[in-house]
Amino acid sequence: MKNFTFFFLTVLLLSACGTSTKLQTGQYKGKDILIGKGHRSDLEKKYYNEWFDANYRDYKPDVQIIDKLKPVINNFKIVIVMGTWCPDSRKQVPVLFKVLYEAGNRQNPDIYFVPRKYKSYKPAKSYKIIRVPTIIVYRNDKEKGRIIESPMKSIEADLLKIMTTDDYHHKLQR
Repeated sequence: MKNFTFFFLTVLLLSACGTSTKLQTGQYKGKDILIGKGHRSDLEKKYYNEWFDANYRDYKPDVQIIDKLKPVINNFKIVIVMGTWCPDSRKQVPVLFKVLYEAGNRQNPDIYFVPRKYKSYKPAKSYKIIRVPTIIVYRNDKEKGRIIESPMKSIEADLLKIMTTDDYHHKLQR
């Protein structure tokens, strides 16, 4: 019994400290939320797919911008930090995946699902997240730019500016 109690308290402490990035579920306002490192396929599962599929299907990207993204999109790595509890994440992340698909992206972005109180959550701290979702674009392991909470113009227009210029600076960036 002592060993079980010690094990239970250790697991509880580690999850409370936010040290694990293994995908798990939590609760917020009585609904399941994802916490940890995951993949797009996690958003296509029951409950999450209700908003993911609808927002993905309904978004119509600007075809002219998509055509400009096609030659450059695969030169960049994308990291997404989002909350499945967050209305902005539920709106913007499916749109991002639609844009990536239309532009011919062949890479799978890293996705970190954060808890509601994410400021002390390790991945959010390491990526210096101030709001979610945050979409971080890297080239050669160096951050090129980030879209914070919502795009300045559109996901595809902001990605194109990040990927083809050096003058993108999101209004929420410090």
